[in-house]
Amino acid sequence: SAELGGPVNGVNKPGGAHIPATMSVLEEDADGYTIFQWSPPSFMVVPLTRAVPYSPREDFIPFYAGPTASNALYVRADSPLQTFEDFLEAARSEKLSMGVNNLGAPPNLSAVQLASEFGLEFKTIALKTVPATMTGLIGGQVDVGVGQIATINAFKNEIRPLIILDNNRQPYFEQHLPGVRTIGEASPGKEAGVWVHGGWAVKAGTPQEIVDKLIAATAVLGTEEFISTLPPGIDWQFVHGPDDVGQLLQSGIDLYSPILDGLGLLHK
Repeated sequence: SAELGGPVNGVNKPGGAHIPATMSVLEEDADGYTIFQWSPPSFMVVPLTRAVPYSPREDFIPFYAGPTASNALYVRADSPLQTFEDFLEAARSEKLSMGVNNLGAPPNLSAVQLASEFGLEFKTIALKTVPATMTGLIGGQVDVGVGQIATINAFKNEIRPLIILDNNRQPYFEQHLPGVRTIGEASPGKEAGVWVHGGWAVKAGTPQEIVDKLIAATAVLGTEEFISTLPPGIDWQFVHGPDDVGQLLQSGIDLYSPILDGLGLLHK
């Protein structure tokens, strides 16, 4: 609001696999007054798995991304599985139960990628939310569970991370899981990654001068002063401008398309 010089009102439109919320932006004029807060389901998972009446890359101009997350594999604090190697040995000798939030969501896709890369098979149990997954893990409903690396902050003494489900180490990993290895560090050559980003976009056709003004207004969100005010459960990877954010979106398409195809979920 301060950067734009006027009030900004948030409108929640839940349900419908994010499609009603997405379409509500496209039903408005391309004048920059309606900004869409996109997420992995609206711009990635849903368009890749079903026919939708919009194209994230063609119908929108994404100009900013900030919130991000990487996933980790967790066990109960008292689990006999002390290391990632212990987990691999156990998973190869018996079919472990794997807790995720929802089928097709990023934690589930991380688990699928893990199984594919290491030749494992899990009994997958969807528990609706990441906190519910961790609660199920603590209560013994599942053997292992996938959550974000920041999930540790809410369950510090009750769960324990075995591995970060990513190849590329990010600076914020140490903030939450100091000393915990990534898949890339523990098993070089194995693929691991997750695409969890959120940001803003406007309807395609919005005048360039309006897009430029919105880009300028979001520059403050990449400053250390702003980032230092974020709560510990939020990680931040500032990406700015349609070109860079578009490349970020394409990286998610490239990552998730083969995973979803392997599950038989990719819409063709």
